Amino acid sequence: MDLHSIEEYLRPTTMAEVGDWQSDRAWLAGGTWLFTEAQLDLKKLVDITGLGWTSVEVTEAGLTIAATCVLRELLSVNYPTTWTGVEALYSAIRELASFKIHNVATVGGNLCLAIPAGTFAPAMVLLDATYHLLSLDGTTRSLRAMDFQTGVKQTQLHPGELLHKIYITKENLEGWRVDYRRICVATAGLAIALVTSARHRERNRTKLVISAAFACPLLLEFDHIPTPGELASGLVGREFLTDSLASAEYRHQITQVLMERSLAAVTAN
Repeated sequence: MDLHSIEEYLRPTTMAEVGDWQSDRAWLAGGTWLFTEAQLDLKKLVDITGLGWTSVEVTEAGLTIAATCVLRELLSVNYPTTWTGVEALYSAIRELASFKIHNVATVGGNLCLAIPAGTFAPAMVLLDATYHLLSLDGTTRSLRAMDFQTGVKQTQLHPGELLHKIYITKENLEGWRVDYRRICVATAGLAIALVTSARHRERNRTKLVISAAFACPLLLEFDHIPTPGELASGLVGREFLTDSLASAEYRHQITQVLMERSLAAVTAN
């Protein structure tokens, strides 16, 4: 969609070139959501792809992903074979639309849009990623992935602040068996329930992240293999979404099914 309200386009090479932040501005990277609907309140787009951030870095300590990293770039990296947790990232890409989107959309854009059905947020929470945020004045701060999204299209970002990069330690990638499941009412639709789980046999740790059914991802952790009853207890008192796609009751029921199936997949011999 053409954005007829836009009067100015800026592609800075440094944050100092951005100037003061105004409410009629928006950050631009892949733009796969930004250009899907009219943005009548916007007059200026600030393209961050000129900042020159390295898309993906693999070190002995872990994995760093720039917010401007295009999805397909994650698929071409040569990860250590012991980093089995990267399967959560692969799944997040596979479940996000078509290859056309994979060639344009960015990791940071998917995370900052913060819709309940977003595919990357649950994967990052599962991998206990750390987000590094960058302000216009050059100051930085860090947040755990589980604390970043606070509601439907709501995050901890301050006006003018950017998600700069995502960091995942080797310990959160190595030796984890991962499963990723989502269900939609239409093949190419938004998920009404999404469950991703991970099991580390040597450490006897189990993690499940539930999203799409809630306003933001929910993390459940165990130092054993949880029973169906323990899984059900983790959902007690939670506020499930109700909208045109599904009722809260249905989301609750289908989430329970996905949790049990996902857990079975990561604990099977």
